[in-house]
Amino acid sequence: MKKSKKIFFGWWIVLSASLQNGLGGSIHWQGFTVLFIPISQTFGISSAQTSLLFALARAENGLMGPFTGWLMDKFGPRPLAIGGTAMAGIGYIMLSRTGNYTQFLLIYVIVISIGATTSFMQPAFVVLNNWFIKQRGLVMSINSASFRLGSAILVPTFSYIVYAWGWQNAVLILGIFLLVFITPLGIFYRKTPESMGLQPDGKIQELNEGSLHNKEISGYTWKEAIKTSAFWFLTIATALRISIHGAIFVHMIPILVWKGISPESAAWYVGFLALTGVPVILIVGKLSDKFGRPKMLALCYSASALSLLLVNLSDNSIYLLLSLLLLVGSEAGSGLNWSLVGDLFGRKNYGVIRGLLGPFYNAALVITPVSAGYIYDKTNSYEIVLYIGSIIFILSSLVFLFVGVLAKKLQT
Repeated sequence: MKKSKKIFFGWWIVLSASLQNGLGGSIHWQGFTVLFIPISQTFGISSAQTSLLFALARAENGLMGPFTGWLMDKFGPRPLAIGGTAMAGIGYIMLSRTGNYTQFLLIYVIVISIGATTSFMQPAFVVLNNWFIKQRGLVMSINSASFRLGSAILVPTFSYIVYAWGWQNAVLILGIFLLVFITPLGIFYRKTPESMGLQPDGKIQELNEGSLHNKEISGYTWKEAIKTSAFWFLTIATALRISIHGAIFVHMIPILVWKGISPESAAWYVGFLALTGVPVILIVGKLSDKFGRPKMLALCYSASALSLLLVNLSDNSIYLLLSLLLLVGSEAGSGLNWSLVGDLFGRKNYGVIRGLLGPFYNAALVITPVSAGYIYDKTNSYEIVLYIGSIIFILSSLVFLFVGVLAKKLQT
């Protein structure tokens, strides 16, 4: 394989995806924790009811995942990335005018969540998986790192606007921002490098050096994938890690407030955690290309388990911040998880196969944030939540290691 002398167009797609998720996806997915307390106070609802907003959005994501994945495989991610971002932006503008909990729930779940499902992370992972093979872990991690860098800057900014001007004005500004600045970024997406006469990773294909490329192009059909043990154990590991990651980050600011941090300061904690994660995510992504995704995933979620355990035991702000830094492992694992789907099953049907995992991990995400809120409502403490989360992260690590064993069988 020879390298092209021109800048590979795939890197422009990496830049576009990074900007879209760093500036748009980050504030959507991470901004909910900022809204958690103001929304519950505005509508006079419990922690469990507030968590239900996020949980129902994830349920919708689970139902839509296989369908949107199929659409991306068939038509490419560009139409969905553009249309979905615009839909999410309009939804946030509508959200600013809601007057009760029911209106908020319907707009957030039906309009914003469907738009976000089809516009942010899923299209980016599909297009990056199609454009890169040997550097898949690195580019997926660049996308994830940009998401965290955006969070580091935008979550504290969003928090300031929420508490200074009110959450209604904050979501109005967010909606306009998504429409004007983020929606056009999807224009740069292209379905595959082959559609532009290129090859993955910016290589020029030679006649006798195409075995890896040909294997990745053919890949597994979704029917073949679901017949493998690797698919089901990957589904279990993914559901375990996302169920706790999602619950913890939905409740992150309430957890920090429970530990004695003010809501405004808690937003800065979240931003600092995201900023610290940027170099770690890039390093872990690069290492995963060399040492394999399953081993790095097991390391990431073992560190995350230790983080939740130490957060429970922390008795001052410094120890609490140091304990949270280990949770960067959970942030780094996201890109590796979705890279592993491509490693196992190839490029051609990546979108639909990744989407088939959605109903399972999103079903878990319907349960865990609401359960965490219910436990807090009953005990006025997150102690049980953090201990259970630590155990589940350990289980996820072990299952990812087993997926690595199954991956070797797939290759043979």
